Amino acid sequence: MLLPIPPIPPIGKIISRPYEGGIPNFKEKNASIERLSKLAHEVNPDYLLFHPSINSIQNVWLLASYGGAWLSALHIVFLFEVAYEYIFVETIDIIGFSLILMLMLLISMLGFGAFFTLKQVIIKKSRYNKVLLLKQTQQLAYYEHNRKQKPIFHLINYKDVSASVRRNEGLVYEVLNLHVIDESTGDLIHSISFEDMRLNPYDQWTFIRTYMERPADELPLNSEFAQACPTDMSQSLFACADIAQASKEYYLKNPTHEFRLGDWARCCIISYLDLAEGNIYQSSANPALHPEVQRRLMWDGQNNPYNILPVTAERQAAFANQNKAVKRKWYSGMAVNATWFIGSILYVMLVIA
Repeated sequence: MLLPIPPIPPIGKIISRPYEGGIPNFKEKNASIERLSKLAHEVNPDYLLFHPSINSIQNVWLLASYGGAWLSALHIVFLFEVAYEYIFVETIDIIGFSLILMLMLLISMLGFGAFFTLKQVIIKKSRYNKVLLLKQTQQLAYYEHNRKQKPIFHLINYKDVSASVRRNEGLVYEVLNLHVIDESTGDLIHSISFEDMRLNPYDQWTFIRTYMERPADELPLNSEFAQACPTDMSQSLFACADIAQASKEYYLKNPTHEFRLGDWARCCIISYLDLAEGNIYQSSANPALHPEVQRRLMWDGQNNPYNILPVTAERQAAFANQNKAVKRKWYSGMAVNATWFIGSILYVMLVIA
């Protein structure tokens, strides 16, 4: 199921603008730093790049498409049974014909989400934001996504940004939004929603301001989680799915992509969900690769002052689709997942029979 693109967020409660007074302290220091370190794709003197945020509602959509795939496959087996019964055993009548049509309709409805999720894995349509903070030039870069056109690249001045916190109606969580507002008319020119429900938005803005406005040694990073990825993440879906796994609260990042029982067990149970999330990381347009950004980069790649683990040889191989350990883990995990997936369907049919 294609996850819904978050709408352009309205202006919420304005909290501050760049260089406006002192930078406040973190409200939830340890939890926020750990989460922000996991979201950091790359941190260096030139730029900080965030992974796309997958929120809880979008995860529910993925889970619903997984459930739809299971029910759709179950009804396909049931359709074959009914069709065989009425075509080869009994004479088909209006009741049997109606039952077959109803099953076909159910299959198409239930399989709709799963079909489009699998289609997205193949076509890799860019739909989600990787937000780039350019420290040297004090700019932000991102791609605006619309359903029927290619992503539109935007490069905006950091000093023109206003940060707001939006509270979702009927729910208790808040999210950070960044806006550029036309001061003469009050109209929105640009709007970026981070949509991360697991992160304190005030802490997220504090982190952004600290990176953009303060020296490197003042940016709090936990190197256990802040581990760099290759800039171009398009070659291996499995490596990106590993990153999706590692972003969960109960996983540590795995810079060597080594075999770990917990990771493999997750592949055996819900490969579909992690692969769908990995596809979002893989296909999201990367503003760091845009020519306008590339010509602004000044760092020579040596002696990074930020506390982040550099790209390991194993991770480089994984993203180049050349890490055999990663392939074995995912292929075997997917095989186990498919086995119990099909087996559970056949078991239900056996019980019904």
